[in-house]
Amino acid sequence: MKRKVNLNRTEISSQEIEKHKDFNSVLKNQATLTKPFFKKNWFFSTVSIASVAIVSLLILVNNNSSKKNVSINENKTFLIKKDSLELLAFYQKEEAKSCIHPPLDGVNIPYTIFKVNSESESIINVFSGSKLTVPENAFINKNGDRINGEIELHYREFHDAVDFFVSGIPMTYDSAGVKYQFESAGMMEILAYQNGEQVCIAKNKSINVELASSYSGKEYNLYKLDTLNHNWACLGKDKVLNNGKIIDKNESNLEVSVIQQSPQYKTLETKKILINQEKETQIEKLIKPVFDLKKPLLSNKEKYTFPIEVDPKEYPELAVFKGVLFEVGDENKNFTKAMYNITWDDAIIKAGTKKGENYLLTLKKASKKYDFIVYPVYDKKNYDPAMKQYNDKFYEYNIALEKRKADEKRIDDEYQAKLNTLKNQQLEMERKWKMEAEKQYSGLSTEQKVVRAFVINSFGVYNSDCPKNYPKGVICSANLTAEKSAKLQCYEIYLVDRSRNGLFTFYKNPIAKFSFNPKSTNLLWTVENGVLYWLNSAQFNSISSNGGMVNLKMKKVEQKFKTADEIKLFFNI
Repeated sequence: MKRKVNLNRTEISSQEIEKHKDFNSVLKNQATLTKPFFKKNWFFSTVSIASVAIVSLLILVNNNSSKKNVSINENKTFLIKKDSLELLAFYQKEEAKSCIHPPLDGVNIPYTIFKVNSESESIINVFSGSKLTVPENAFINKNGDRINGEIELHYREFHDAVDFFVSGIPMTYDSAGVKYQFESAGMMEILAYQNGEQVCIAKNKSINVELASSYSGKEYNLYKLDTLNHNWACLGKDKVLNNGKIIDKNESNLEVSVIQQSPQYKTLETKKILINQEKETQIEKLIKPVFDLKKPLLSNKEKYTFPIEVDPKEYPELAVFKGVLFEVGDENKNFTKAMYNITWDDAIIKAGTKKGENYLLTLKKASKKYDFIVYPVYDKKNYDPAMKQYNDKFYEYNIALEKRKADEKRIDDEYQAKLNTLKNQQLEMERKWKMEAEKQYSGLSTEQKVVRAFVINSFGVYNSDCPKNYPKGVICSANLTAEKSAKLQCYEIYLVDRSRNGLFTFYKNPIAKFSFNPKSTNLLWTVENGVLYWLNSAQFNSISSNGGMVNLKMKKVEQKFKTADEIKLFFNI
């Protein structure tokens, strides 16, 4: 194809420069587009032209500055919508993230730390049923020198959609420019440290891995995550093995132990913890009745009493009943009848030795001061009304107390009922597991536990996976909004298809091409500013397959998660 190249182009005039500074005509219809402007073909060409024009303008202005002054009108602007620019910057920032980036702060799959002696072979039996075999002298430092002593192996596994999601490990595989999504038979990560510094596997050494798996298919390949290139390197096939362990039918404890290690059983154990926390929370919210009235005492005519006014704010317990008197206690040996005839300069009441029961009365006259222990009492006139008021309050207290006891019993009964339900579910799981084991015993002499075996010669993330296309059935474009129709600023959107053990990732909101299998049970997750949003399976039923744009109103997850198990419990995964 011939092209015309102008080598001696005439200099651009200032009028032409001014003319090319306004891009209003390029983007004036942007707001009415059904697709985001950055997904339109014209956007990329326009931005390219605009960039060339701006650079050319600056070069020409600079080159002509010595010849003549070029007037630039500062009121002219290049009109690209601010929110579009912010969104573009947001996407560029998201794309620049590290290969592994957990979407939820504080929630991840924790490492289990195993300590091994580098100078001898170590066999590590992981709680999941996996096994690691580490040869002797297998470790070197960053300089390539062999190291001795204790080594810490940091190990973790990922087996379902929640594990993949919280880990932030990508499940997308790019092969020859075509993007696939992984369906996993199990994924693991292993790292090693000595004194806080990461170490490597020595040359000509390798670690044997037997990764416990629920998938026995041979269509899976082994991949290692390349964190620099943000892709997976295919290492070939892993091997599907069984552990060859002979199971004795009489080893019922072993059977129970196996089922108790299953994710389903662990989920029920987590539910027990949660309903116990719920019970405690409900108990704390109950109103605890308080009865702080002291029973009124009738004054003794043979004892001395004083009518003294007290501040009801300072002594509210004395302000409850009217007509309180203070009776001189028997423990006062220095009180005499003559003290009645003295006009005292001051009389002060303070709390006594028994709070709420007695008080300290101080009488002052000139330089003399006397302290007496006194008790609040009531004469006959005021005693009967005070006693009636006391009895009424005590009756109300007893009613409130009985109500609280009834509420506590109701909450406890509900708790026990939920607990019994979970226990019955666990017993049913154990029963079904044993029945299934009996069927296997009738045809097999061994119970085969599937493991996927492979060898690694470097640390990192390894995945037994099968690349698959995105689910099909309904294809459309999708715009994700919050419940108040505000557009979600999110980059990665995750589809969970419960018929497949994977996590299907779509990029950028709105999603240009969103697809899912309507015959499966589906969930959709995304995260905006650390907050999880989701679309439940029922909401998928209303999504049209006409290929147009649909608005998906995502629900905000109010619960704050601390572990992956809590997320699995919330979404019943």
